[in-house]
Amino acid sequence: MSEPRGSVALRFFEGALWTTGRNLLQIVLGLVTLTLVARELGPATYGLFGVAMLVYGIAEMVCGGAFTDSIIQRKEIDPGHLDATFWLTMALATAVAVVMVTGSTALAALGGHTDAAAIVAALGVVLPLAVASRVPMALLARELRFKAAAQIGAAATIASCALGIILVLRGSGVWTLVAMEALRVLVTLVGAYLAVAWRPAWRGRWHHLRDLWRFNAGVLLTYSLGYADLHLPRLLVSHLLGPQALGIFMLAIRVYGELSRLLTEPLHGVAMSTCARLQNAAAELRRTVLGLYAASRLVVFPVYLGMAALAPWWLPWLFGPRWLAAVPAVQLLLLGGVRSATGAYNPAILLGTGHVRALALLFAAGCAVSLVAFPLLAPYGVTFAAAAMLLRQFGTWPLALRQVGRATGLSMADQLSGTAAPLAAAALAAATAGLVTSTLQATITPIPATGVAVVAGALVYLGMLWLLAPKTVRQIGALAIACARRDRSQIASLLARPA
Repeated sequence: MSEPRGSVALRFFEGALWTTGRNLLQIVLGLVTLTLVARELGPATYGLFGVAMLVYGIAEMVCGGAFTDSIIQRKEIDPGHLDATFWLTMALATAVAVVMVTGSTALAALGGHTDAAAIVAALGVVLPLAVASRVPMALLARELRFKAAAQIGAAATIASCALGIILVLRGSGVWTLVAMEALRVLVTLVGAYLAVAWRPAWRGRWHHLRDLWRFNAGVLLTYSLGYADLHLPRLLVSHLLGPQALGIFMLAIRVYGELSRLLTEPLHGVAMSTCARLQNAAAELRRTVLGLYAASRLVVFPVYLGMAALAPWWLPWLFGPRWLAAVPAVQLLLLGGVRSATGAYNPAILLGTGHVRALALLFAAGCAVSLVAFPLLAPYGVTFAAAAMLLRQFGTWPLALRQVGRATGLSMADQLSGTAAPLAAAALAAATAGLVTSTLQATITPIPATGVAVVAGALVYLGMLWLLAPKTVRQIGALAIACARRDRSQIASLLARPA
């Protein structure tokens, strides 16, 4: 029996709100911790942790996410599939953990610096705990229980950041970051098993693995290419420029990533489950994707462009003068918000609709652009490395439009519709904010000047949006009023309207 029109969209919307709340808490606490850690460690030490995380990320991808996404995507699932997936991933995680501990020096050298060997070994011990939570967390996503997932994430963040603040104030150095990751994994593990009724048993059989293999094999290849696409820039910077430059580059990526966690991850986190539910409802799928894009542009464009314009003032104040070299890199990466306003959801849409090969091709294209752009540009410094990363983002855009179009039936024109008005409004708002800050800094300190600039930019953005897209502004207002009144039927009705 199909769900009523607006029902899936409403659960998508509510899930995004819960994820946004969780991520906002994570970002506030994470920003406080990152500020203290960045000031204490400096770029070189922070870069060493980045080298270790390259290795750890590959291990977690191979052992965990590449196999548990089939739990979310598959239409029919039984306890045997869950058990088989759990024991397979745990066996892989244990084996890889042994390799990370015993071969930490060689793995750190592959990452770019042997001084990270001890960190690689410590993270190897954490790996099986991280993988053990993957199946129950996938179950929460499958069941659209985003509130529970958000609460688990929030608890893990609070505990991790609290520990990080204590340890950094005690001068624990890079081990602060390792301890934070370990506690985050542990709290997530406990919370995941408290939230679901399923427990590991021995109900899995070979035919359960065969049922999942076709999707998992494609996903493993896709995840491998996706990880390479995401982390190849860091690996190239590490080898071409060393840990000091890697630390600066990683901070720039972290700033970009924190904004993504707040602005695009809440929608991304629920998009795959929603698209999987709508695989056989083409019209509803298209409406949902277009609504997703429209909502993302309205928020992502002004925030990313505004933060880029104001980076010369807020970044040194926040992280200290040792990180001044990160300002141009941060600005360039934030310009990529124009692309990520829709591109951030490509993996969720393509995996949710079962188009695994299309996503693999997209990731492979990103790797190809990186392998050309980074060796050419990165040797000239971190700023040029950021320019190479921006080139990778925009260079794969046409292919991404084509692949999403095949998965959803949306033409390139459909996917790009509605871009001009919020982009023009956001660009003018960002220019206004930068001009106001530059004018006021001679008379008041940078932070109050930045605050005034943010208010001025927001007013310009809303005013321009009203002039260029009044219908959109009215619909946002109606949705905000419905949310304030907790009128779920009105919210569902608004979300079900064609984009």
